[in-house]
Amino acid sequence: MLLALGLDFRKLCHESLQRFLASSVCLTLGLLTSVCVAGLAEDTSLISIGPRVGFSGKAPLWGRQQKYNFELYDGAALFRLPWVWPLNDTGWKAETRLITSAGELIGGGNTGLMATLVPDFALSGWHGVASVDFGAGAAFFPKYKFGTQNFGGPVQLVATIGIAFNLLSHAYTGFRVHHFSDAGIYGPSALGVDMYIAELGYRF
Repeated sequence: MLLALGLDFRKLCHESLQRFLASSVCLTLGLLTSVCVAGLAEDTSLISIGPRVGFSGKAPLWGRQQKYNFELYDGAALFRLPWVWPLNDTGWKAETRLITSAGELIGGGNTGLMATLVPDFALSGWHGVASVDFGAGAAFFPKYKFGTQNFGGPVQLVATIGIAFNLLSHAYTGFRVHHFSDAGIYGPSALGVDMYIAELGYRF
């Protein structure tokens, strides 16, 4: 009986810790976003918007074997943040960005909503014709169980790296890799996913 009570107590503590961590991340991101928008609204600009289509394989670049192939369909908005550094006279510059997105993730016979908020660092050159970026942020999964694959909880970490080309006026195309993971927050049984994403959209 004491053993059963101990197991129940450990389970309760683990679940409470999960809820606390998820709530803390959401609250922190919300506060940071509100501060940035209020304090930097005049210096922040919208770079581009457009649809994205992604897919996964079962063997990820990082992490353990996934149980299913996943598909991603969403829309993304890319914002330029106020910090920009020209790289001498090379025509290249380093700048800070923010990637936001919302859409759906499909896998294991299930479909769930997904949103991301990713601060990003980019190198762009040739008068903005090409850019390479990388960043890390948070993803939100209201539904985090897809068939037998469990992401562990509603808040995930997302790391990204991408390349984009702006060969036509007001149009861009690109390719991006997203890695979703709980970073061990929800325990050893949780699985993440790597998504390979094609981007196409309108550039302001």
